Amino acid sequence: MNQEEKEILEEKIVRLRQLSENLDESFTIPGTNIKFGIDALIGLILGGGDIVGGIFSLYILRTAIKMKLPKSAIRSIIFNIILDTTIGIVPVVGDIFDIFWKSNKRNMKIIEKYLVE
Repeated sequence: MNQEEKEILEEKIVRLRQLSENLDESFTIPGTNIKFGIDALIGLILGGGDIVGGIFSLYILRTAIKMKLPKSAIRSIIFNIILDTTIGIVPVVGDIFDIFWKSNKRNMKIIEKYLVE
């Protein structure tokens, strides 16, 4: 990998980290250390909020596929997205789950693990 390719990859990682941060940890519940993001907020919209959050998460998946991560990593990312979206659909329980599961942060850890290797 030449220097230009490394710089492009680093830019992608920075954008993915920012997206992950925005989706999972943009805000802090006052008086606590509990963080939540846009994903949890849009999940409050009945009838589709969690689907929209899942679509945002698919961007991370798409990028992981383009980076040619191993199939095992791609399967783990897909599992996290499906789990987050499926449980997120359940009113109240899904919203609480979104706050603590943070699938986008988990997916970034998977991507970063394989990029280091």
